[in-house]
Amino acid sequence: MNGLFLQIVKMSLSATWLILAVLILRLVFKKAPKWINVLLWGIVAIRLICPLSIESPVSLIPDFAGSDKLVSEWTDDYIEEVSIIHDNSLDYDAAVTAGREPISDGSGGYYVITKYDQLGEPATVENTVVPVLSFIWVSGVVILLIYTVISYLKLRHKLNTAVLYQDNIYQSEHVSSPFVMGIIKPRIYLPFKLDGQNMAYVVAHEMMHIRYKDNWWKLIGFLIFMTHWFNPLVLLAYVLLCRDIELACDERVIKELNNEQRADYTQALVNCSVNHRVNRRVVSTYPLAFGELGVKERVKSVLNYKKPAFWIVIPAVVICVVVAVCFLTNPPAKEDDSSFLPGTQIDETNKLSLNDVIILSQNGYNLTWSDFEQYDFTETGSGLYIRVYEIDEDFSLWIGGGQPDKDPMYIYLALTDDSDTRIDIRDGGVTEFISEYTSASIESVEEIDFGILP
Repeated sequence: MNGLFLQIVKMSLSATWLILAVLILRLVFKKAPKWINVLLWGIVAIRLICPLSIESPVSLIPDFAGSDKLVSEWTDDYIEEVSIIHDNSLDYDAAVTAGREPISDGSGGYYVITKYDQLGEPATVENTVVPVLSFIWVSGVVILLIYTVISYLKLRHKLNTAVLYQDNIYQSEHVSSPFVMGIIKPRIYLPFKLDGQNMAYVVAHEMMHIRYKDNWWKLIGFLIFMTHWFNPLVLLAYVLLCRDIELACDERVIKELNNEQRADYTQALVNCSVNHRVNRRVVSTYPLAFGELGVKERVKSVLNYKKPAFWIVIPAVVICVVVAVCFLTNPPAKEDDSSFLPGTQIDETNKLSLNDVIILSQNGYNLTWSDFEQYDFTETGSGLYIRVYEIDEDFSLWIGGGQPDKDPMYIYLALTDDSDTRIDIRDGGVTEFISEYTSASIESVEEIDFGILP
């Protein structure tokens, strides 16, 4: 379940950029036919439900979102102090036996990452925070589903007394606004008080919904919203989809009507929007109700309707294709990403010395990754980002943490042949540690010019 939740988060994050683009295009396409907007929301739906995406150099999805980098870095973060145990340590076999997975250091050796007790599995966001968020996500989906099903069943119960008018058209005393209900065999429900002229326009509108399978598209949209309920932009997209479906349906009906008939159509819209007694909770999530959504906007759209010019429709379709290509694909992986793989070497600058370590240690907990950037190092780690600075045959320096844009979790000066014998140089005592374990002479502390501290 955790894996599914993280996949949903990744898809939702990628789709967020597409939703923002569609919101802008809806303003640009004011004079375009309304079905263009529905088509754009269809592209959003594909992005929200398709876990796979091809790479493209024209992708407009940001790299951190398209490559899942943001989510993966977040879930890999350790939330407590950890121990790095190498295969030359006496504790290595015990940690492996306890279930810790050996990780290659890129130079023929292995290490494991454990809790500070050197046995337990280290706590990461993925194995602590994610299960809680996953449970909350599933709970939200279940609550929405139960709420909708119960509301739907209540409405069905009220409609049991509906009377057949003709074909698939029914009349009921429990509704005051006409709507379509059903998927396989959709029915149109009308109030008894609807007069002849209004009924003609209402039935034409609802039949158009059925003809273009709008009941299917709205249901699919709602199921996608339930899956991504934690993303407010997905909720906004669903609400606008419902409005755009109604606007597109209105256009299909009125394109053959004259001005007088359009005025009558708008009057029918207004009449049916007054004194609703249909279960609005279900109308907003399932049926297609005439005169229920965005009445003011729909009236203006009908009264101002003009047949779209050819020079407007073609560019709009082309832009939809461009949007699909640019937002349904991910940016190609950067070639320099390899520099962050375990065991790879950064461009050589100069080698870290023990004297450098002594000088740098004076900064204590103000030390950052950038203080060591000028020195040669090897990158390693899985889950934890680790840099190893080989100093001499006796000592090496280890810096570990989430990523270089975050504070280091530790900066260890360790013995080369026994990495468990170490100190964090930020705590001081570096000179004493070196003096105790060194087999080579170093400059005395008194000879070091501390005036060059970074």
